Amino acid sequence: MDSPNSLFLGKIMSVKHKAQAAAITCIDFRFQQMIEKDLEKRHLEGNCDRISWPGASKDHDKVLEATALSIRLHDPDQVYIYEHEDCGAYQQDNSIETHRQNANKFANSLREIKPSLVVNTLIATFQGISPL
Repeated sequence: MDSPNSLFLGKIMSVKHKAQAAAITCIDFRFQQMIEKDLEKRHLEGNCDRISWPGASKDHDKVLEATALSIRLHDPDQVYIYEHEDCGAYQQDNSIETHRQNANKFANSLREIKPSLVVNTLIATFQGISPL
């Protein structure tokens, strides 16, 4: 079976290139600087596809479509899903458990696309970022 990158060489992509990771975040500006610092700490700056959508993994199908494209085009080995507290996209159902359930469902869908993918689910709070 062809690798995800080889399917696109000569068709869409002019040069083979691979991202180390993809990062899925909410659009909320309050957490962007914290997430950027976390990606830098992980040595992913400049080598990471960024996917931003209201609620991060909440809108499963839309975000999955974008992330699947990242996987096909840039073949990342890791995905970081950054949920965050006080998310307006979640409205009244904004518990950590709801974020965890959505992130885990999304992570499982990503592993169906690429079984070797390492998926990290995280929660950004006003105090910092930790595993979800």
